[in-house]
Amino acid sequence: MEHQKIFPTNIFIGDDFINSLEGPEYTIAIIQNMKKHIEKDWAKRDKNKRNFQTDSFLYSLKEFQPFADLILNKNLENMKTLEYNVELEDLVISGMWANVIAPGESHRAHTHSNNLWSGVYYLHSDQNAGITFQDPRPAADVLVPRKIKNNSVNSNLMEYASKMNRVIMFPSWLLHWVNVNTSTSNRISISWNIHLKGQLGEHHDLQSAIY
Repeated sequence: MEHQKIFPTNIFIGDDFINSLEGPEYTIAIIQNMKKHIEKDWAKRDKNKRNFQTDSFLYSLKEFQPFADLILNKNLENMKTLEYNVELEDLVISGMWANVIAPGESHRAHTHSNNLWSGVYYLHSDQNAGITFQDPRPAADVLVPRKIKNNSVNSNLMEYASKMNRVIMFPSWLLHWVNVNTSTSNRISISWNIHLKGQLGEHHDLQSAIY
């Protein structure tokens, strides 16, 4: 029998992400400039708080502009892969911020409401536990047979390590959380949201696909 997966949750993962830009020297400069800016903000934080989050307008700063452009272009590629009729001018970054998670700290479960796609890029990490996503189908784990092994099809949780220079892009509605930083150094990541400009969807279309 043919195995089909309907109503999938699409997640895109890329390692050595910024290396896709123009040459190693340019790549190193971008990473260093972004990290320097974040660490400067980190130094000004409320010392009573172990975790830290910058303002959400990093995409408008000169140090982050090459990264923001790369994010938009990669997101466009992803949507083209899913056969959405969009162009680069249809996409806009609605927010971009940095997170600093101290050793022993985590971040609660949440979604990124009022957005289409979200993502995270690990700027500095010791590759320990990173981010966990939860199956959005509430009844999917009501009755589960015994498994030979867990995989992306039969599990209700998926965890991805916070590998340095890794990017993960996912639907903004997907529930996720940041796992405990078990390393001895701060985990620094950059997150963002992407929305659409103009008309959303099609008139008189229930968005059904016929097989």
